[in-house]
Amino acid sequence: MSARHLVIGLDGADVDVIERMGRDALPTLFALREKGAWARLRSVVPCATLPNWTTFLTGVDPGTHGVFDFTTRVGTRIAFTGGTVRAVPTIAARLDRLGLSCAIVGFPATFPPEPLAHGVFVSGWDSPVDFEADEGYVHPPSLHRELTARFGPLRFDEVDEFVADRPGWHGALGQKLEARVDARTELASHLLADRDWDLFAFYFGESDTASHHLYALWDESSPRHPSDATDDERDGYPRVYRALDRAVARLVEEAGPEVELTIVSDHGSGPSSDKVLYLNRALESLGFLAFRGGARHAPTLRDRLRAEAMQRVPPRMKHALFHAFGRALPGLLESRTRFAAIDFARTRVFSDELNYFPALHFNLRGREPEGVLDREDVPRVLAALEDALFALRDPWTNEPVVQALHARASLYEGPHVDRAPDVIVELALDRETRAAGATYNVMPSNDDPEARVMRRLEPAELRGRKGRSLAGSHRDRGLYLAVGPSVRAIGEIDARIADATSTLLARMGLAAPAHASGRVLDEVLGRVEGSPFVALPDAPVTRTASNDLARTEARLRALGYVD
Repeated sequence: MSARHLVIGLDGADVDVIERMGRDALPTLFALREKGAWARLRSVVPCATLPNWTTFLTGVDPGTHGVFDFTTRVGTRIAFTGGTVRAVPTIAARLDRLGLSCAIVGFPATFPPEPLAHGVFVSGWDSPVDFEADEGYVHPPSLHRELTARFGPLRFDEVDEFVADRPGWHGALGQKLEARVDARTELASHLLADRDWDLFAFYFGESDTASHHLYALWDESSPRHPSDATDDERDGYPRVYRALDRAVARLVEEAGPEVELTIVSDHGSGPSSDKVLYLNRALESLGFLAFRGGARHAPTLRDRLRAEAMQRVPPRMKHALFHAFGRALPGLLESRTRFAAIDFARTRVFSDELNYFPALHFNLRGREPEGVLDREDVPRVLAALEDALFALRDPWTNEPVVQALHARASLYEGPHVDRAPDVIVELALDRETRAAGATYNVMPSNDDPEARVMRRLEPAELRGRKGRSLAGSHRDRGLYLAVGPSVRAIGEIDARIADATSTLLARMGLAAPAHASGRVLDEVLGRVEGSPFVALPDAPVTRTASNDLARTEARLRALGYVD
């Protein structure tokens, strides 16, 4: 069996990383680049997993599909929603309406699985299960029984990233991720051989996990590179990329000689700084925010116990505990962690302090529970905020810390723009070290009893772990690679992630959906069968029952995407 169109998702794969590792290490990716078109693919803002994969799978802007983060905020209450709030169908559901056979396997933010009449759909890690997947995350459900009988339990992640600071953890990670790539390749090969697919899309997340934990061990110019790194630690990152290169080679060969190939990543990867920015402390120092009980706020017993639990409780038990308490507890704990220390009666602007999504919210009267800022005052406050934050300096280099502030309406369009934060913060890169710019680490102000705006990490913190700062971070340029009979070998181009979707559909002889935010990369296309393009039909959006939403919340917290 074969696939007319093969899509391989490599989470966090980075062009600069690939070029540094070189042709000898990654012969498949280099050979494919020479046969087609490729790009340092521009992510949507933020360059985070859920909004970008959702944009690729739907072809539309986050303001239209509605997925910005793992959580949704209403006032000071947090709900863990994952991709369940997605407001439009994926392109697979639309293709299914044309009678095309599609397989969508493993992509994040795809729970619940769309019931494809002519294909299969396996949800990614925001599905309602934690440690092992049940039938609820696979369509058709009988496929779950088939896959578990052949491959054993379908597990999302057997690597406990909360204990990354334990001795030997990093040295073993590369081998574990390589084994997981090999196992997932076997699963992909099995599904690929099931029938002749019109579209077969398969996701690998190991490149992202490796980037977060192993980048600094590989890159000697990283400010967090330890001088005592072992050979296994240094080689862990390239080892994962080599495994993915082999996986791509195998799947391309098995898809058939005429396959139309698309390789895409949701974002790139790079080094993290050894410096921490406490964004709410910065807002406090600039007069926009106030904390309860004075300037200093020590971590509470609840905060300390929660942090200990994340490190000491095994992943399977973490899921069981959160699932047992249902939907209310995870959201309540997250709400208190982010906002309990803020005195909203004296606060005009506040932040969630999310490392992967630095952003600001206005404490608006009538919108927030304790709002104090009138809407007509927002332009004046925004102007003052820009002046103050642009003047914020790195105390070690005197370089600016904030590069730009973006009002959400300037970045997004569509009916769900109001789900985005009011202002998205673009931090400058820390250029103190030999690295070509490292990202500052945004951490919760509650974590620092000394109430500092910035600090350096202690030596024991440099390797990082889930729930704290990670030694590798996201970049806004990922990977795009297109090869096949419809693609001209033109080398590097400029492209955005939504362009990859519109161009994929064009290569199938189909028009992009209404409200698509990407353009067809006409410079890439040669011969396309079926032109002029056929309109892509609409499809229903799969909804989630409230009890499944509770399980989704538990899953996200157990995975640690929000500590």
